[in-house]
Parts: sequence; C-alpha cells; structure tokens
Amino acid sequence: MRRPLLCVLLLVALMGCGKSASVARGELAQMNIVYSDAAFLEQARQGNAESVKLFLEAGINPETSSNEGQTALMGAALSDHLETVKVLIQKGANINAANKFGGTALMNATWKGNDEVVRFLLSKGAKHDLKDNRGMTALMFAAWDNRTESLKALLEGGANPEARDSNDWTALMRAAFKGHSDSVLSLLEKGANVNARTSSGDSALTIAADASGVETVGILLEHGADISSQDGSGQTALCKASAKGNTEVVRALLAKGADSSTKDSNGKTAMDLAQDQHHSEIIKILKDAATH
Repeated sequence: MRRPLLCVLLLVALMGCGKSASVARGELAQMNIVYSDAAFLEQARQGNAESVKLFLEAGINPETSSNEGQTALMGAALSDHLETVKVLIQKGANINAANKFGGTALMNATWKGNDEVVRFLLSKGAKHDLKDNRGMTALMFAAWDNRTESLKALLEGGANPEARDSNDWTALMRAAFKGHSDSVLSLLEKGANVNARTSSGDSALTIAADASGVETVGILLEHGADISSQDGSGQTALCKASAKGNTEVVRALLAKGADSSTKDSNGKTAMDLAQDQHHSEIIKILKDAATH
C-alpha cells in the first residue's frame, strides 16, 4: 500500500513544479508568441500574466531587460498589471532592480498612481528610499504627480519625507511647487519639516508663493511655515509673489502678517519688485496694506 501512495505523492509534487521548459515553449508557440526577450517584455507590459508565466517556465531570465534596463517587472508595474507583478515576484524577479536611469518598479508604479501595485511591492520588500539618477525617491514621484494614495502608502511604510533630490528639494517642496495641496497636507501630517530649506535658501513656502499656489501657501502657514523666511537672495515669500504677479498669494500673505518692508539683497521691497514688473493690482494692494 505504501508504494502506490508514494507514487501518487510524487506525481502530485511533480505536477506542482509547473510545466517543463519544452512544454511551456510549445504552448507559447500555439499562442503565436515568439520565445524572445522582446516578446517577454511586451507580454509583461500588456499584463498577460499567463503568457508571462509560460515564459518563466520556459526558462527565460526574469531579469531580462530592454536597452534602457527596463525589466518585465518594471513594465508591469508601470502599466498597472498587478497579477503580472505577482507572477514575476513569485518567480524570483528582483523587486529592487534599477534601469539605466536609476528607476525601479516601485518608482514606476508610484509615478503612474498605481496604488494597488505600490502597496503590493511595499508588502514584498520594495525599498522606498532608493533614488534615481536625479536623486528622486518614490515619495518624490508621488508628491510631484499628486498620487495621494501611493504617497500615503509610502509614508506609512516608512519613506523618509526629508530625503533630498539633486536640486536639494524635498517631497514637500515638490508638492508645493506643483500646488498639490492634498499631498502637501499628507506630508505635513506625517511630520515633514515645513521650514526645511534648500542650499539656495528656498523653503516650501517661498517655492509655493513663487508658483502661485495660494491654497498651498495657506496650508503651509497653518502648519507653522516661517512667513519671514528669506532665500539666498534675501527674498521672502511676499517678495516672490509680488515679483511674479501672484495677486491672491500676496493677499493671503498680507492677511497673515507678512512684512512688506523687508528688503532683498538688492535693497528691494515687495513694492519695488511689483513696480519693476508693472503689476498694478499688487502695487495697489501693497499701498492699501501700508496705510492700514
């Protein structure tokens, strides 16, 4: 009785090991899919999980990549194909592999806002603080493109909000520049330093004021942003907004007590900068503020 039982168990075990390479290649041929690196990468990009599995069973290297170093996992993550991502990870794909630009599968998924893929990759050990060739982390991609759910998942997973890119910007600064108030708020609620400054002296507030992000300016001020902070050229947020003609930002800053008499390194006030650029409405607002 033991021998038949052992045979059955052996058969079950062999069946669980998947198809032989030759059988898998035969099935790919029946599907009119050529067994090649390019076809494997394309099937992953399209999210054809079954054919990707066949490629892997046929013996293809899961780290096969394009000329730019894009692996099948990166392609599947970029295109939001969770099941294909799962197959590749299960078959040993390197979750933290980087392409020639330093980008990873996690960065790809975050950039596109593929939230479920982001969560899955994090749960499988994807490193969230790796940087690409520009110094960008996955969190910075989320902040830049306002991928709020992915951003929250990264923060909950321990991503560092104080990491700096090659421009010395943090994720908060990137979100502030784009006026992504939701991302700004999420970062601040998770402890991002509202008064962090770049090597040139810019803060998230001066960046937001320069970019005309009035809602973002308000959120930053509510969370303790230093309204008097000056960049390397001595300009405050009010100076920057006045020079750029960002009328509503000027109003918001004045309402919060911004000092219009502060001079930059060239000795110019917000009024001088507004006059230089002929921003008539801001000139009037600043004059009215000075008389009250």
